[in-house]
Amino acid sequence: MKGLLQVFKAVASAMVGVGKKDNLTKDFEKTEKQGPLAYIVVALIMVAIFIGVIITAVRFALS
Repeated sequence: MKGLLQVFKAVASAMVGVGKKDNLTKDFEKTEKQGPLAYIVVALIMVAIFIGVIITAVRFALS
């Protein structure tokens, strides 16, 4: 579970555009060991949620 939380934090900070160099190094090390699949899946889920929130907000604003 701790690993998944780290992946979530890494993807969230990448989406916002902030992050620490130490965390980036840890993320690269983890990706080299386990592969990028966890980051890809979490990123796709977070992008889908983001798009859903934007669509909902626009529909609410236009109604």
